[in-house]
Amino acid sequence: MLRKAAAGLAALGLIGGAGSVVYANNGDATVKITNQKTGKAQSVRLRSVGDGYLCPEATHDKLKAHDIKLGRIKLTWQPLRREARKLEREYPQDRQGVRHAPRAVVDRYNAIIRRDDQLVAAYNAEVHARNAMADRECKPDAKGT
Repeated sequence: MLRKAAAGLAALGLIGGAGSVVYANNGDATVKITNQKTGKAQSVRLRSVGDGYLCPEATHDKLKAHDIKLGRIKLTWQPLRREARKLEREYPQDRQGVRHAPRAVVDRYNAIIRRDDQLVAAYNAEVHARNAMADRECKPDAKGT
């Protein structure tokens, strides 16, 4: 199971390093990933939507693992989206909605979009898996309703 998870991370090319999660009172999670080689830390906030859950302690650890993977995915796609926006500003659409850019720029932009689509699909699948686990193993929080 651990090998499969590690292979999935490698296939997606996600950022690596030690991960930790801190939860706010409203259910939002802040995921912090620290690169062991450079010591550089990056963090991202995952917003909570919907009702809260009351979960057994063992389930919290499982949910944290999902949240760390979600954070890795989000931290991986952020620079891609910055680069895509930069290219969109440099090569704006004309009145017909066409961008006129050199072939190399078009190829790079298309690669960014394909990569972003892969990351979004992985993110959505991870959210689905996390929510399924929470539905299966946790009870709705009475305060959340």
